Amino acid sequence: MTTTGILILAASAAVICSLTYALGMYLETGVVPLRLHRSGTGTLFFVFLVPCLDEEEVLAGTLDRLISLPLHEFLVLVIDDGSTDATADIARAHPDPRVRVLQRTLPDARRGKGAALNAAVDHLVTVELADRDPDRVVIGLLDADGRLDPHTLEAVVPYFADPRVGGVQISVRIGNRRQGLLTRLQDMEFVTYTSIFQVAHNRLGIAGLGGNGQFTRLAALTSLGPAPWSDVLTEDLDLGVRLQLAGWWTLHCPLVAVHQQGLTSLRRLVRQRSRWFQGNLQAWRLVPQVLRHSSGRAAAETLHTILMPVLILVSSLMVLSLVASVVGVAASPLARAQVLQWPVLLSWYLLTFLPGVLFAHVYRRRGDRISRLGVVLFGHAFVLYGLLWMAAGWWAVLRVLQGRRSWLKTERLPDRARSGHTGVGSDGVVVAFPGKGTGARSASSRRGA
Repeated sequence: MTTTGILILAASAAVICSLTYALGMYLETGVVPLRLHRSGTGTLFFVFLVPCLDEEEVLAGTLDRLISLPLHEFLVLVIDDGSTDATADIARAHPDPRVRVLQRTLPDARRGKGAALNAAVDHLVTVELADRDPDRVVIGLLDADGRLDPHTLEAVVPYFADPRVGGVQISVRIGNRRQGLLTRLQDMEFVTYTSIFQVAHNRLGIAGLGGNGQFTRLAALTSLGPAPWSDVLTEDLDLGVRLQLAGWWTLHCPLVAVHQQGLTSLRRLVRQRSRWFQGNLQAWRLVPQVLRHSSGRAAAETLHTILMPVLILVSSLMVLSLVASVVGVAASPLARAQVLQWPVLLSWYLLTFLPGVLFAHVYRRRGDRISRLGVVLFGHAFVLYGLLWMAAGWWAVLRVLQGRRSWLKTERLPDRARSGHTGVGSDGVVVAFPGKGTGARSASSRRGA
């Protein structure tokens, strides 16, 4: 068999295996519902942590939205991590007394998001919450541009009725998703991932935690020691895995969402994804612990999540090799006659773009109402969008080889909407946020819960 034939078979097998795995996870979400051991939540006290570094453009709107939540007893702690703009002044000037500020200054500040969050938990345990039961305290983590659905707390509280639950991650939506194709594809990425993999992982208690829209029981955090967050670029992934290894369940709540800015610059998007990718590479240090303290499918799924960068990098090499082989085939009349026939071309086309169309169908059911033609078009675009992860992966590898671990901060742009159900796109254009749920298909999401 020729080299081209081997590459074609290998690529086909990889696509078929990946698609079969995703399809199995998707079908599983509607088979067995999540069953919680409800022992009563009592009265939960919520504390929202908002880590900030130069967030004057968006912070005020976030604080207004948090204070408008239908819950009277909670705190909002803004962690100013050495900002050089008016971030701290905006937080201090907020008229609601539930908004507090934890000021961090150099040289302690700007040591990463994990360090800032650890300082906040230490402050809460020793000052703000010294007389409260940590089992009844829930820490909500929110980015400075995050906007929670109004009924978020109502949806999250029942999960913590089960004493096994240490963390709950709600869905993430792109608030300015209708602004352009790039923001729409970012939203589609979040919706399809949570609808397929996060909901399926609920059955194992190993849903992933994110840095935005994350709710964690204070007792679970302190069980990891005085500094629960690690000094890594994806402290959310690291925290979720270590909570699971410590015996806590981490679950996904698909009924509500946090809405954040989507990036409209392709370069900035790849830059952001390279940080995520590099953080995932750092998570490899957890592999020995997973092998020692976990077993069965839970271990396999966790290892799959941690080692995903390997699959992405291998896939990128396979794509490049396949493209080079196809170019070689096209240059040879004899090879063209043997390989470039319509059954072969049709097979290549289906294996390349059918998965994207199926993901777009999931997005239509559990995300936004798009037309059938939109399913086809977005499905094709989503496949090309996936190539961004390959570029981000090699960017991250280069940073690792250069010994660079600096934080690649996502840029914010002005928030002109300060209240109500509006937000702001990444170019400052005001956009509407949905008033309830994570999309048009909330019933489908409930079935997956």
